[in-house]
Amino acid sequence: MEFGQVHHIEYYVNDLEKSNLFWDWFMQILSYKKVAEWQGGVSWEHKTGTYLCFVQVEKEFLKAKNSRQGNGLNHIAFSGGGIEQLDNLQSELETRKVKILKRDEKYLCFEDPNQFAVEVYAQ
Repeated sequence: MEFGQVHHIEYYVNDLEKSNLFWDWFMQILSYKKVAEWQGGVSWEHKTGTYLCFVQVEKEFLKAKNSRQGNGLNHIAFSGGGIEQLDNLQSELETRKVKILKRDEKYLCFEDPNQFAVEVYAQ
């Protein structure tokens, strides 16, 4: 890893099983590999060393809802391929009935199962 590169992002989710179904196929499209799975969590790592860790929220916090408009993280954005790859990704998202928030010629923004925004930018 290089100095200043994001090491990891830890993302707490309300339904780990549902989140895994969504993120499993998507992370593979972005060349992430599942590197760890345990009771209550899973980690995906990119060849650059950056990884994302998804963790099941504890029972007492399940009623808390994510709000992109309030304090906290608004979205996560990934570098993507070209426009054709964005088109293919959008088609896959629509097939999976994933809510598309915005599509521009250079990026695609959509919601994951926790109503968290995810963006992919064409290079």
